[in-house]
Formats: sequence, structure tokens, C-alpha cells
Amino acid sequence: MGRPHALPCTITKRNRRDVNPGVARGRPHGNVVPQVRTAGCVLGKWRLLAGCALALFVLGMPASVTGQGAPPQQAKTPDPELRGEWLRAGPGFACRVAAGKRIAAPEPEVLSYACQRMGALGVGISEASLKAVLGEPHHRMPPERNGTAYVYFLGKPNQYPYLAATVNASRVVALQISGEAPAAAYSFNQINLGDSTEKLLAQFGSPFHVGPSGLEKTELWTYGPWPFSFEVRGDRVTSIRITDPTVGTQ
Repeated sequence: MGRPHALPCTITKRNRRDVNPGVARGRPHGNVVPQVRTAGCVLGKWRLLAGCALALFVLGMPASVTGQGAPPQQAKTPDPELRGEWLRAGPGFACRVAAGKRIAAPEPEVLSYACQRMGALGVGISEASLKAVLGEPHHRMPPERNGTAYVYFLGKPNQYPYLAATVNASRVVALQISGEAPAAAYSFNQINLGDSTEKLLAQFGSPFHVGPSGLEKTELWTYGPWPFSFEVRGDRVTSIRITDPTVGTQ
């Protein structure tokens, strides 16, 4: 597993609901997702369901991974019309995508982006697309090897909830939403901030690893090599992180 980047925001001792990106840098959420070897992806058979105009593509991701930490030279662009959902499939996950009236299956790299979305945003989109939705970031963290974290406060300044988008080579390679109250426009795979661990387990199953997150009384649930992770405190989801499945985000 690659070493993750630092949290873009930390909680001040004065008020745990206040967030000040300039005070300190806490331990990260999301120590998952090195680069996936796309050639090793298993693209399931796509088919037209009987009596229905809906086609499904199923993408399985391999267990073999590398940790390059840099965008591919010819990165694919997500298809904004594709929407998918992660489904637990035995020991792993499959990305199920409604393909509509498509005749041919998309490339695996494009298909993998369909499940990595938070509302109108998704990993793999351009920096320009990110700013078209949210504008200029409220704060930029110092650049690191995996990119620069753009921080957007979704309510009051310097308070939860916030969204952090990691940008590398003008592409979004990771998205993280943090806070205790739901952020309606930024759910991931039917999971939102404030949801119970019971709902999280029903949607994703048991995590592959549970460890300390670096925040008080908070656990980090990871499902590596699949590109998502969660922070949990008091049996509630307090942070969701998704990363680009085709790019290492160490």
C-alpha cells in the first residue's frame, strides 16, 4: 500500500467543529489505492437484458497493483453520461454501470470512472470542470508528490463539512468529503456523511482493514485495492474518500 497524502484540514483544539487548514496537518484519510494495472482488469460480458433497453457493463478490478503515483501520459477522460454503482462481489467488488443505448462497451479505464463519483463531481475530471462546479478553492495545500489538495468549505468558512479535491497534472485524482452532518450533493454509492455503520456495512460489507485514522475515537475503514475508504466515529460515517482507480494517489 502506498503512503497517503496528509489531510488537507485539521480540527483545532479550541473547537472540534472549526477547521483551519493553516494550523496543522493531521494524519490522512484514505491510505488506499496505488495504481491499478488496467491491462489486468476483468471486463465482464456486457449484455442487453431481456425485455429491457438497459445494458449493463460490469468491471472487476484486480488484486495486483503498483504504486506509481503519477498520471498516465494519455489519461482517459470520464464519460459524464455513465453512472455506476459498486456492488460487493465475493471477496471484492464490481462496478455496475447502466449503459443506456450504447452498442459497444466503453474502455475499462473510462468504465472505472463511472462508479467513482460524488454528485456532479468525479475522479478523473479536469481541474477546469472542478472549478466550473465549485469555483476557485477556499484554500490550497502545499503541493506534494501526488498533487495539490484544493479545499472547499461547503458551509461556513473554516468549518465542517468540507470537500478536498487532489489535483495532479490538471486532473482530479482524489475527492474527500468530511463532516458529521449529511452533505446532500456529495453522496458516494448511496453513502453520505452521518450515515450509520449499519448502512455502510449493508452497502459495502465488512472492511478489509480497520485501523486508527489519526483523529480521536475515529477509525479508518479501507477496502484496498478498491479505490474508496471511510472514516467512522461513534458508529457514524464522518469522512468519505475516493481516488482515481487508474492513477496511484500515494
